[in-house]
Amino acid sequence: MAGVQKLIVLSEQLRGQVFELKDELYTIGRSEKCTICIPDPTISGTHCKVEKDGDSNYLVADMGSTNGTRVNGNRVQSQRLTNSDIVQIGGVELLFESPEKSTTTMLGTKTGILLDQTSSVTATHMSNFSPFGSRSDLPMAGTPTKSKLGVQADHCRPGHRSGCHSGGRAEQDFVT
Repeated sequence: MAGVQKLIVLSEQLRGQVFELKDELYTIGRSEKCTICIPDPTISGTHCKVEKDGDSNYLVADMGSTNGTRVNGNRVQSQRLTNSDIVQIGGVELLFESPEKSTTTMLGTKTGILLDQTSSVTATHMSNFSPFGSRSDLPMAGTPTKSKLGVQADHCRPGHRSGCHSGGRAEQDFVT
């Protein structure tokens, strides 16, 4: 096999850190006694191990961790790693990179909408997914509205010539 297999940290704290896998066995955890130490509170002291099998491939195996070990989103006890696998230990994600590109795992989603060519679809209402709630009280863009705009004027007094005879408050109609 040409090249070296690697684990590359994807999560923020150590993003980009590369661990080249050249030995037979690695332990991964929060403890400084581990071969690969990742000081993250979501990782157990000795979280998992990565070891070479007989075919120069690596396996990841959970070592009874609290938060578990996942490969490509699936919780595992032990699994062979292939190129582009995402290993999650606690809250930290690692990319397994292997020079053997032929073993790449393809992940993706497929979403499709089939429409009969003779029918038409018109969107009449779209829900607001904003965390701030619905804004149905606001007009749609491009729709002119007439509203009163109240402006507080400190210099206005009843009977003052500027025309703001509303006790210090001037109102005017505006089209927006």
